Amino acid sequence: MNERWARIYLRAMAAYWLVFGLITLFVPSLMSLFQTPAGVAAGTAFSNHVWMHDGFDILAVSALVFAASQVPINRMMLGAAGVAALLPTLGIANSLISTSYWSPLFLVPFIGCLAFAVWGFALASRPTLAPSPV
Repeated sequence: MNERWARIYLRAMAAYWLVFGLITLFVPSLMSLFQTPAGVAAGTAFSNHVWMHDGFDILAVSALVFAASQVPINRMMLGAAGVAALLPTLGIANSLISTSYWSPLFLVPFIGCLAFAVWGFALASRPTLAPSPV
């Protein structure tokens, strides 16, 4: 795998998380789009506070993934990025299956996270990273 594609992957993932982090932090009401009426009705001042924390956490992941795209990339880093994308995928799946709070629209971030997990694992499975020709 070309290191250029690994950088594209990490930067795309950082941008993806940046968008979700900013929305979660500054416009948490937009997250109601992903919820059923029962989920929206269950909202409290505490859950709004949790959304804010989630926003900061997501922005932290975005910053780390972007920083990782700026240094020499190795298979372990790409595998870790794949795991970082897989964990929210599992959390979303669990929420969709075990609660009545989330609408089918929550499948959109599920698919996005799953795509980044698969892409990261695919890149990490390559035996070596070829340096970029530039």
